[in-house]
Amino acid sequence: MLLSYEEFQERVMNELIDYLPERYSDCELELHQVPKLNEVLTGIAIKPKVQGKSFIAPTFYMERLYAQYEESGSFEQTMSEQAVYLEESIKFIPKNILKMDFSTVKEKIIFQIVNTAENQAMIEKCPHRNFEDLSVVYRAITGIGKTGVSGFLITNDIAEAEGFTEEGLYELAYANTIRLFPFKSERIEVMMRRLMRKWGADETEIKEAFPGYTKTPEKERVYVVTNRHDFFGANALLYSDVIGEVAGKIGTDCYILPSSVHDLIILSAETYFKQNKLANIVRTTNNESVRPSERLSDSIYLYSLNDQKISLASVEEDAS
Repeated sequence: MLLSYEEFQERVMNELIDYLPERYSDCELELHQVPKLNEVLTGIAIKPKVQGKSFIAPTFYMERLYAQYEESGSFEQTMSEQAVYLEESIKFIPKNILKMDFSTVKEKIIFQIVNTAENQAMIEKCPHRNFEDLSVVYRAITGIGKTGVSGFLITNDIAEAEGFTEEGLYELAYANTIRLFPFKSERIEVMMRRLMRKWGADETEIKEAFPGYTKTPEKERVYVVTNRHDFFGANALLYSDVIGEVAGKIGTDCYILPSSVHDLIILSAETYFKQNKLANIVRTTNNESVRPSERLSDSIYLYSLNDQKISLASVEEDAS
């Protein structure tokens, strides 16, 4: 019979240290709430019992550990696997993390846009500004590689210690985000053709799937906007010129659909004019196809060619 979450948490706090190597014998576990994107997790930190002693170990999360336990059905196996994971994770922590030079970090501070309603706990701990129904927070990037992107959130404590103002962070992020993560756009058919090739489809199948897509009128074309690393590509919402370039190809005001925190869908507001249907598509996609941690918003946004500005699109509540 599986332990309840509460029983599991109690055993972890009492027994996990016993599964770890000898160097952890003078350590203890501490729980704290960690705001993550669209959720708040229970972090488990390993710290030395002797106050002031230097010690580095990654934080891991009780909820995710319990999910592993539910899958395996074995507390002992879960603890043993976590012990291995911790030792492997240590190898990827920079040796000079305690001596981090924030003068160099300034060049790696970028935007992160998050859903305001879903991330209140995070937003309260960070310098931020509002953008329609979203909020802009800031991250410092520590690594970009084949395995992904790593970094940390700029919290109020970090900003105060390093003398960062929100306005200063915004200026840094505005320059750095587009430099470190250059935006790109392509028609949705091009993206789908590339994915089909990746999945093993032959050229005949691909051609049949998108007959005559090159002849589609400009106003009917749909574009995907992301960035070179497919990471937080929805930050393009903060760059009206990036969206404007795509809207210029289409030739009309455009709706912007946030398909995830990593990409946006751009299409003509003149051709695809039923805002409520578009909003329903975004909402359904979020609920059925997007991981909770990667959802940005159920809203849609409007880019005006005349004003060259992005705003929240009004959506009528009807059943059509």
